[in-house]
Amino acid sequence: MIRSIHLTNFKCFQEERIPLNRLTVLSGGNGVGKSSVIQSLLLLRQTSDRARLLRGTVSGADGAHPLLSIKLNDEYRLSLGNSATLTNADIESDIIVLGVSADGTDPVLCRFEASNTKPTTSIACVEAPGDLLARASAFPIFQQEFHYLVAERVGPRDLQPMADQSFISTGYAGEFTAFAIAQAEARMVEQHLCIVADSSLFRVQLEAWMGRLVPGAQIFTTSHPDLNRVQMAIGRRGATAKALPPANTGFGISYALPVVVSGLLAAPGSMLIVENPEAHLHPSAQTAIGIFLASVASTGVQVLVETHSENVLNGVRLAALRDIIPHNDASFMFLSLGEGSGQPTLHPITMDKAAELTSWPPGFFDQQGADLAEMMKARRALAAQAKS
Repeated sequence: MIRSIHLTNFKCFQEERIPLNRLTVLSGGNGVGKSSVIQSLLLLRQTSDRARLLRGTVSGADGAHPLLSIKLNDEYRLSLGNSATLTNADIESDIIVLGVSADGTDPVLCRFEASNTKPTTSIACVEAPGDLLARASAFPIFQQEFHYLVAERVGPRDLQPMADQSFISTGYAGEFTAFAIAQAEARMVEQHLCIVADSSLFRVQLEAWMGRLVPGAQIFTTSHPDLNRVQMAIGRRGATAKALPPANTGFGISYALPVVVSGLLAAPGSMLIVENPEAHLHPSAQTAIGIFLASVASTGVQVLVETHSENVLNGVRLAALRDIIPHNDASFMFLSLGEGSGQPTLHPITMDKAAELTSWPPGFFDQQGADLAEMMKARRALAAQAKS
């Protein structure tokens, strides 16, 4: 399991170590560096992909091995522009260092060269551990099976493409979700994720979990190999109306479905990263998806979530209270920026056995309280004005 991420001269981070847990929830205002944390992992993931393609090691600094060209755009749905935007504005260096650490092994630190004077749409990995792939088992980000869902997922689609994959995956934007469901039809789900006792079949548990988000939801898929497509329809258990195309059911189901499918598919020891799992969901469904992600982490999958939803946060806390996940296996990382500050401030937050948080820094899911306080103040003023 990854215990921390190391960032040097990367975007808004000058020098930072970010602790991770079995389940880590990233939160904070817009533009404070949450996405940059995830992007650093995706660049490291690309490094292992390139090394795997070369079927060998990469150390680079002495020229003994080919330099690895790491794309800044498109790969893993990245959209980082060019190399001139990657380094920290307050550091005069083209060298970025990204790394991860785990228990019982040396950290993996990779050095990248990102030119500021001659911007390019890729960066070169100029140094990495020679045994990067040999130590992949300690670092889920480097393992072949890896699940990631970007914030901008595909919306409702009646037909989705099939894919040639080394493991069943929804794709990074959920574009292969229908195909993944069709492939995993008869697959068994980890016991910790089974909320219907009479069957551990993937299809049964998928509809059970989706039913917690959208009561009675049923998912139907029909493969069309001649078109290289899988058709999907959404029904409601007990309803007399026929199942509808996803376009007729709104964005909530289409955005949440790949999250649930990915979580049910992820093997123990692998990694699942989800950006904004709450998108387009009703508050009660946001809480349910927080509970679901905690349940996924309880199977041994390392889960990293970026969210703006206090309901997802509360779902994780409820999961701890229900003994779905040990309270010390889940952590929260709140990022904030002070006035005129370019370097984010990290606020690590844990919870006790009663799911009480160890701290509640300003700006950490406190807007509802602030709004209610302002409304109460305004109402008291109106009441006083009426009396006078």
